[in-house]
Amino acid sequence: MYRLYNKYTGEHFYTASIKERDTLRSVGWSYEGTGWQAPVSTGAPVYRLYNKYVAGGDHHYTTSASERDALVKLGWIYERIGWYSAGSVPVYRQYNPYARTGTHNYTTSKTENDALVGQGWRAENIGWQAVGVGHTVAPQPSKPVNPKPSQPSTPTRPSHPSQPPQPSAPTAPVHYKNCTEVRKAGKAPLHRGDPGYEPRLDRDNDGVACE
Repeated sequence: MYRLYNKYTGEHFYTASIKERDTLRSVGWSYEGTGWQAPVSTGAPVYRLYNKYVAGGDHHYTTSASERDALVKLGWIYERIGWYSAGSVPVYRQYNPYARTGTHNYTTSKTENDALVGQGWRAENIGWQAVGVGHTVAPQPSKPVNPKPSQPSTPTRPSHPSQPPQPSAPTAPVHYKNCTEVRKAGKAPLHRGDPGYEPRLDRDNDGVACE
C-alpha cells in the first residue's frame, strides 16, 4: 500500500494503485513509501470514504460497515473497498482532535504511533491487520495540522469521535447512467468529488471519469 502526504491539508492518503500514486505525486503530494503490505484479495474488506465538504477533501478508512454507513449518512462518499485486512502485522490508527482534514493516520510503526500520540494525537488501537510492515521513506512522521495547543486539558471535540465532524447537508445527488449521459450534460470529464462522479465510471481508478 503506497502512502502519500499532502502538506497543505495534513492528509495522509493510502492506495494500492500505482497510477493513482503517480497522479497525486504529479500534483504536489509527497510520496512517503510503502505504508504496509496488504493481502491481495483475502480477509476483511477495508472501506474507503471521501469527504468533499472540508477544504481540500479528506479520506477515511475503516473495516467497520457500521462506521462506513454512518459516515455515508453524514454525506461522505463511499469509494469502494480500498484493500483487505489479514495477517499478523497490526496497523495502528491515530486521531488528531485538533484538525479538520487529515484527521487520521495509519502506520505499522509503533514508534510513529507513539511519536504522534506524544504530539497530541489520540491512539485508536489497531485499524486492521497487514501481512507485512511498510518501508516509509519520509524522515519523520508528520505532525498534526494544528499541534497540541498550549492549554489542551479538555479538547472541544468529543473524547472519542470515531467519525469526523458532520459536513454541511449535501445537495440532491447527481447520477448518470453512463459516460454518454455525462458528455451530453457537458460535464465530462468528472473528477473524484464532483457531483455525479462514481467509481464505476472511472474504469482505471485514477480519479478521473469519462475522459
